[in-house]
Amino acid sequence: MKTEKEIRDESRRIRERAGALSGFWVPELAAAAYALEWALGKRESPPSQDIGGPDSAHGRLSESLVKAAERRPSLPARRQSRRNRAGAFAE
Repeated sequence: MKTEKEIRDESRRIRERAGALSGFWVPELAAAAYALEWALGKRESPPSQDIGGPDSAHGRLSESLVKAAERRPSLPARRQSRRNRAGAFAE
């Protein structure tokens, strides 16, 4: 069994990680954060009852994770390969 401090630290790391990942991962990160908060007693209903509700905590968590990701500066664009620049391999 994990201690309360370990669970809180993991919840913080999940939120930090959310800023570095694409929007594809937001629902998964929200579900993980919710489950940890439920384990700490911060949420009344278990994750299985909250998912899909009209005003679910998962939805609110997802919104906050999206906002955090939008505030994070984007990474510099990768350089194009020879193929991408020329449309085919240069010979």
